[in-house]
Amino acid sequence: MLKKVLIFFFSGLCFSTLLNAATVLTLEKVRQLALENNRQFQTAQKELDRSHSEIISARSAALPQISIDGRYTRNLTTPQIFPSELGGGNVSFNFPGLNNNDFDLSLSITQPLYSGGKVGSAYGIAKIYEKYTKEKVNEVEDEIVFGAESMFYQAILAGSNLDVLKSAEEQLSYNLDVVEKYFDQGMVSEYELLRARVEKLNLEPKLIAAESQVSLTRKKLKSFVGIALDEEITLVSDYSDTTITDLPSLDSLVGLALNNRPEIRQARLQKEGYQKAVRVAKGNWIYPNISLSTAYSFSAYSDDFKIQERETSKSWSASVLLNIPIFDGGRTIGEVRKAKTDYYQAVLAEEQAYDDIRLEVQQAYDNLMMARRAMESQKETIEQAEEGLRIANLRYESGVGTQLEVLSAQTALTDARNNLSKAIYDFRLAKSALRKAAKFDIK
Repeated sequence: MLKKVLIFFFSGLCFSTLLNAATVLTLEKVRQLALENNRQFQTAQKELDRSHSEIISARSAALPQISIDGRYTRNLTTPQIFPSELGGGNVSFNFPGLNNNDFDLSLSITQPLYSGGKVGSAYGIAKIYEKYTKEKVNEVEDEIVFGAESMFYQAILAGSNLDVLKSAEEQLSYNLDVVEKYFDQGMVSEYELLRARVEKLNLEPKLIAAESQVSLTRKKLKSFVGIALDEEITLVSDYSDTTITDLPSLDSLVGLALNNRPEIRQARLQKEGYQKAVRVAKGNWIYPNISLSTAYSFSAYSDDFKIQERETSKSWSASVLLNIPIFDGGRTIGEVRKAKTDYYQAVLAEEQAYDDIRLEVQQAYDNLMMARRAMESQKETIEQAEEGLRIANLRYESGVGTQLEVLSAQTALTDARNNLSKAIYDFRLAKSALRKAAKFDIK
């Protein structure tokens, strides 16, 4: 009794150590890692910084522009003049501002008052671009999650196919043992023995290919979610996701998609942005530009850097600037036409996005319904194939059946199990695709 307890204890300890040594990946964990480590998603998030910069740039056009200018001049040689009233003699004069040292300092402030609506429209476009970028991040997030789910399901499928082949190998080994026993007893021919051996040997290339596929799909998954390729992983699949509960109607799913898909919102924002771009282009046409400008300047001159009050000059001015564009050679007309064309194309793109989303949801819904029917049908096939193999083995062992019946039953069961694994994969992938298409968490 104590020996059994110790064996059980150490077996559990070894199993626990094995799990701790490998990274356990569930579907939720795969989604999380993909969003944390996928470079495409990180790039999309960085684009948000660009949109914030665009807002700052657009807003700057409405704020006062303040600048300080300074200048220092050292006159190395005093200029000479030749006044005619002095008979052409060389006379050197020192003029104010032409001393050894000149200093100038000015402060200017310019405040735009009206620019034909260009500033407000440009700021509005920048805000729209920020919203557009956020929706783009949401779109990339959906794509990353769907890609992670797809790769996780592919790795699960590859493992299931390998398990099916290992089970088939066990069946063929059992069949070979039976045939060898009957051959030793002289109950079967050498041909049947050779056939049983060949059937088992023919399975070896399939097992090698299946093992390679398991390794490949796991490496792709690890690369996608940011795990080192040489790190051991354990995939944990939740078979509760092979059912559907409370699935809304197709019309409801289409409505959810049209309201919540980031692609629809992007198309809508893009149209809105091009509409404002038309307003910006028109701002260079017939609308005036009005701004207020004020400047304060200080200048001084001195021979020895000791500035006296009589050697300084100060001024302060204010101006209202008005500019009305009259003719620019047709450049603004061309810009307005291009902006209107972009807007019209954005309207068409929005309509196309609505049609594409509707079609995507309908296709995903149909694929899910077909996958569910195929999966349910294949479950029944498995039961029948297992029963067929059991009967074939009994008949052969009783001397009534033939080895061909056993091998055919084994092949039928292997095919049924492979088909079921593929049907489960198709169902899971279709469910994930509909979840993404409709932006609805399908249980």
